Amino acid sequence: MSVNGWPVIERMLYRRKKNQSDLARLLGMSPAAITQIKRGDFLLNTESLEKILLYLGAGTEEENELFTQIIQSRFFKWTDNRFTCRIIIIRRR
Repeated sequence: MSVNGWPVIERMLYRRKKNQSDLARLLGMSPAAITQIKRGDFLLNTESLEKILLYLGAGTEEENELFTQIIQSRFFKWTDNRFTCRIIIIRRR
């Protein structure tokens, strides 16, 4: 599972006929940095996620799907037949 919710972002890009280069420009990053985000080499912060959602005009369902995927991949882990969870604080404007 993607730590940055990339499958959801990629689906939104496709539906809106946008591409990774558009996203790179929006975030002030290189296309190579977008590739690193896809691989999960570094985590998108909340500011970048908000920019992406606003840029792509994400609806409530898409937002929920993205954040659900991110929370599940970043904060929940299945080890030794039990779940472990990191504490998370979500700030919403």
